[in-house]
Amino acid sequence: MLRAAPVTLAVGGICLLLACVGESETGMLAWERGALQNGELWRLWTGHLVHFSLSQALMDTLALVAMGLYAEPLVGSRRFALILAAAADLLSLGMLVLAPGLGEYRGASGLATLTAVLAGVLAWRRHPQSRPALCCGALALAAKTLWEAGAHVAAFTDLPPGVAVAWQAHLLGILLGAWAAAWIGRERAL
Repeated sequence: MLRAAPVTLAVGGICLLLACVGESETGMLAWERGALQNGELWRLWTGHLVHFSLSQALMDTLALVAMGLYAEPLVGSRRFALILAAAADLLSLGMLVLAPGLGEYRGASGLATLTAVLAGVLAWRRHPQSRPALCCGALALAAKTLWEAGAHVAAFTDLPPGVAVAWQAHLLGILLGAWAAAWIGRERAL
């Protein structure tokens, strides 16, 4: 199974590796509104690989890897890499619009949420007997996202003082995961 998910393991490994380097290195990779507006476009992608804390990196990576180990072998590594790369770009651009007051964002939680939704839809299609559990998971994800939208605090990780959850990334991850699942379903139907 691990050989069938090289993209998942590479992204997870990069997130953990970057969590162990210094702030000066990761700060140059973070999604920062001002830097993006000044043309530092690499941050559209790299902001999803760096984190504010080790606990945030561990939680995001655990979620991404757990869901990616299921989803990537089903959609193929090349397609999965394309989905993650496009989603990172779209998440970042979406954050510019949906979170106008946000100056800096770090984390793979938007990509992890996308991967969870994609894995959930794939499981829904392949394993009808798991649908009650998948409905519970979908409700839990929706409740977590709504709670974070209202409370602006992290549900399962410690963030440094003054750093709020960018729940918009989770919302965009849900929408992009549904889009990716629909794209894959339509492509397979043709």
